[in-house]
Amino acid sequence: MKTFLILAMLIEDIVTIKCNCLGSMGEFCDNGFCETTSYCMTSWVSINGQITAQDCLTTRTDLSDRQCQTNRKGLVSCVCSTDMCNVDTFSIPTDIVLTAPPTIKCYNKFVDDDNFCFGQFCRYSRQLVPNDFGDVQISSFFPERGCSDLEYNHDLASMNVCYTNDEMIVCQCNTEFCNKDQPFDVPMGNLLCYYNSNGKPGNIPGMKYCRGHLCYVHTNYDIISRGCINVSDGGPEELKKKGGYLLYRFCDEDLCNGEITADPVVNVEGSGNLS
Repeated sequence: MKTFLILAMLIEDIVTIKCNCLGSMGEFCDNGFCETTSYCMTSWVSINGQITAQDCLTTRTDLSDRQCQTNRKGLVSCVCSTDMCNVDTFSIPTDIVLTAPPTIKCYNKFVDDDNFCFGQFCRYSRQLVPNDFGDVQISSFFPERGCSDLEYNHDLASMNVCYTNDEMIVCQCNTEFCNKDQPFDVPMGNLLCYYNSNGKPGNIPGMKYCRGHLCYVHTNYDIISRGCINVSDGGPEELKKKGGYLLYRFCDEDLCNGEITADPVVNVEGSGNLS
């Protein structure tokens, strides 16, 4: 019940649509259907028109100006926004011009010119260690590097952005070998949020605090995590919008990601950039 109340406070006036569901890319199919607050989606192999997935896409991004997209592997995905609009007869509009972004070289795992991969953007990620004062520090573990191609299963298809979620920094960029190091600084936002990892429902007393551009709640069955999202300067504004994405719910007011706690709110002085 408490979980339901938290989510109800985070998202108001929810309107859902029902979609055909075959081959899930993040949402769960229920007897061939799924529900979302955003878009229905279908993906095809462009060379033969074979449907590879029908699904729900929950995103904070307005996709009205890019209804369809393709990647270098020949996968075409299109979205629509009415009940059951992604039926089997749903097809790629004839007036859509599909152009895949250019393919680039990226470091693959280690910084070695002979160890590279090809993709439409390079990826960089590294674990973070939060402390009791609302700051995060880079962990001693090596970063992960690799390549990715454009797909709708990301909340945004922005090519140049870094963001943090208390325990991880994730970056993507679109120039050759741009994932050697963290490509963009991530300034800390001013919202005060609750932070905990893998907490049980209602397990708020004793939690820590963090600062961010958004607060979030992540619910996976009976495991609830709370924390902060911070986004690099120049990143898409949609990444700072409240709303939902997959199992995440985002809000934009102080301490909006938890219930009343018996613990006093400490003075969280976290500031500066993560780089």
